Amino acid sequence: DTAVCGVQKCSVTSLGVIHLTRLKNLSSLDLRHISELDNETVMEVVKQCRSLSSLNLCLNWSINDRCVEIIAKEGRSLKELYLVSCKITDYALIAIGKYSSTIETVDAGWCKEITDQGATQIAKSSKSLRYLGLMRCDKVNEETVERLVQQYPHIVFSTVIQDCKRTLERAYQMGWNPNSSSAS
Repeated sequence: DTAVCGVQKCSVTSLGVIHLTRLKNLSSLDLRHISELDNETVMEVVKQCRSLSSLNLCLNWSINDRCVEIIAKEGRSLKELYLVSCKITDYALIAIGKYSSTIETVDAGWCKEITDQGATQIAKSSKSLRYLGLMRCDKVNEETVERLVQQYPHIVFSTVIQDCKRTLERAYQMGWNPNSSSAS
């Protein structure tokens, strides 16, 4: 049996979260927005919970590159890693690409230190990546993303522009025609 645990926005601390290491079949863990969460606790949970396939660390400003590197090395079953608004840089994305053979989804939206280098390196080196969220990573050039979309068609790159393009493409496929729209 697998276990799912969500403690987002609770007044739980690392002292409480560390007890989750006892849940050996934990498959999904949502630790969004926990002000007292430290890197060591997250790393220990990932090391102990070998069945973990989804980890949400969004809005935890203490989560750093070293923590993500350990997650990439130790999270052998991990498929989804959500890092929106964490304190990570290109180093974290490069580590995921280098050390993880299972992570398919990485959302690094609103991580202001992510640049073209991190986005390019993870796309180039990851064997498993299928989705890279770069929403409001303002140091990543849209031209770079365009090139990555061409070079790595098996990866969905999420930026404001790319998401708009996909929405427009779906509308066209469903028969929408901008010229025949009736003005109301």
